[in-house]
Amino acid sequence: MSALRFSSLIILFPILFAACGRSELIRIRMLAPVNEDKKDYAIFTDTKSSSTPVIINKQIGSSLYILFKSIGLGYTTITTKMEKTDTNLKEETTLVTNFTDVAFGIGENYSFMWGAGVLSGGKMETSLEDGSNSFYPKNNYLGGHSIFFVLGHHGFGFETLLGYRTNFIKAEFEESDLPTTVGKTDKEFTYESNKINLTTSQVQLGIGFTF
Repeated sequence: MSALRFSSLIILFPILFAACGRSELIRIRMLAPVNEDKKDYAIFTDTKSSSTPVIINKQIGSSLYILFKSIGLGYTTITTKMEKTDTNLKEETTLVTNFTDVAFGIGENYSFMWGAGVLSGGKMETSLEDGSNSFYPKNNYLGGHSIFFVLGHHGFGFETLLGYRTNFIKAEFEESDLPTTVGKTDKEFTYESNKINLTTSQVQLGIGFTF
């Protein structure tokens, strides 16, 4: 998280706690990601390229929360499709992450919800193409956690929601399945480790119902 975002949260938290009281409502909230940070999540590096690679990250998914007054549980599933195309290589990864969340909320007409999640399932599939060969490294471990916050505005039994979520993912590939050469002798790409740390972030929008 950038220093600007972190500073904004430090300022925002006391304001919200002072302006919002304890919630007495039962809430059902649904959110979906609408924007994914355009970071380079690629595992491999093209060692022979001097050009700027094309990076495309797309995401789909949803979050569902049930809050009983000021505490609740949630479930989030996010599928992030990552693509990096360079001069010699094209890498594509599909990352499916399912989180079990714990959430806390304050406020009535204007509300603030925050919480954390633990990765409870998912998968990571990666393919690497060099123009003539294709490789499919095998993922044998996926773990991690997440943090999130959601701002809400309540009116006439409905809520409009704006959220931000950051996921910290740890993945490990079978090192014997990771390619080190293209063809027989021409090495064109490299990787630092078969253990990978990813940080993905999504802006979320949603609606809620109160009782």
